[in-house]
Amino acid sequence: MLIAIGSRSVCQSDCSRTAYANVKKVININGEIDAALHYNDTLPLIGDARLTLLKLLTELRGFPSKSQGGPSAWLKACAGKKREWGAFKAERYSHPALYDDTWKKQALTQPAAIKIAADWAKPKDVIKFFDAGDVQANGFQVVEDESYGRTFTETGASYMGFAVSALLATSVGRGKFYALAFTGDGSFTMNPQVLIDGVQHGARGCILLLDNRRMAAISGLQVAQYNHEFATSDSVEVDYVAWAASVKGVLAMEGGSSEGELTAALDKAYAYDGLALIHVPVYYGADPLGGMGVFGRWNVGNWCQETQSLRHNIGL
Repeated sequence: MLIAIGSRSVCQSDCSRTAYANVKKVININGEIDAALHYNDTLPLIGDARLTLLKLLTELRGFPSKSQGGPSAWLKACAGKKREWGAFKAERYSHPALYDDTWKKQALTQPAAIKIAADWAKPKDVIKFFDAGDVQANGFQVVEDESYGRTFTETGASYMGFAVSALLATSVGRGKFYALAFTGDGSFTMNPQVLIDGVQHGARGCILLLDNRRMAAISGLQVAQYNHEFATSDSVEVDYVAWAASVKGVLAMEGGSSEGELTAALDKAYAYDGLALIHVPVYYGADPLGGMGVFGRWNVGNWCQETQSLRHNIGL
């Protein structure tokens, strides 16, 4: 059985419906009717997921435990997988920079840069916005909030430029707050208008531009699916710091290639009363320590015959 909670059930979460090969029944807790009925053989629980889960927990606590003398085998297996995942992340955080062939120097990995910035944001109660793409794919797995409403993203709908545009909320919202927009070079290029709008409307926040000179999410999926990447990178050099600095009122700077340099840049942006942009060259390459990995089978570009066959055979 699959229990889906708040999922849009797009390829990012279910590998084009092939992630759950053994699933026959589904319980879907969702506020959207269409999303709740996405799979066959589904018991939909439609409404606020948090309130629904609280109600379910209250009911479940009324049943006696079937395990005696400690956690069940299933719970132990889950705990073991969680430890594996913790070790997987820790190994990447312990190698924050790798040599990059494009930049011809050491560059922060995307997971490390996101981890550094997210840890910096937490004690300051800085709101985080995530753009579509590889930044978002890594952010889903790196960010560990302890309070509700501290991270916002467009949940895999691929609205490039969402995060940087969302910075306008710092000036037009009902309450003033500081925000950090995590974006890639591609997503930022889709909506650089925020540099002008942000100054015009008094936005106070920072654009953290993680630049790998490619559409890294698609590159990774192409390699995982086809063992080859195609048309997802370019050789054009863009000086994003000069671009941002050309707009009077924007503080623009480089974020460096280490935790200390990036943290110092974030501190400088936070102290600035206005809109800032920090450009960080990030690693892209074959080293597995450079990312959080690409898992499962996805229909990327032209549909894959194997994925389509599995999808129809599984019947979800």
